[in-house]
Amino acid sequence: MNRKRALNISIASIIVLVSLFLIGKYTYVHEKHIEHGEVIKKESTDHHFYVFVQPEGEGEAIELLVEDEMAWNLVDEGEYYEVAYSWYGAKEPAIEEMKQIERE
Repeated sequence: MNRKRALNISIASIIVLVSLFLIGKYTYVHEKHIEHGEVIKKESTDHHFYVFVQPEGEGEAIELLVEDEMAWNLVDEGEYYEVAYSWYGAKEPAIEEMKQIERE
């Protein structure tokens, strides 16, 4: 009887730990910051507004959601910006803060 109870407790513990891991992974907010990035493209589709930011000295451009059309209209292609963005779970990365910087 003790062996069966220990097995049940072990299985329940594993299920709880895996569940906590998956919930934590989905709800964890990822935050990133680009100190010097060039906006190489702007795009809008079905009331969703995106900018593509190329971080200086790094690989591919990052597609970021701009949640407000007015803010999206203020962004200029070819200009450099300091960008803070975040996302969680399966959400798209969205801009939290964006500030234009001078060209060097």
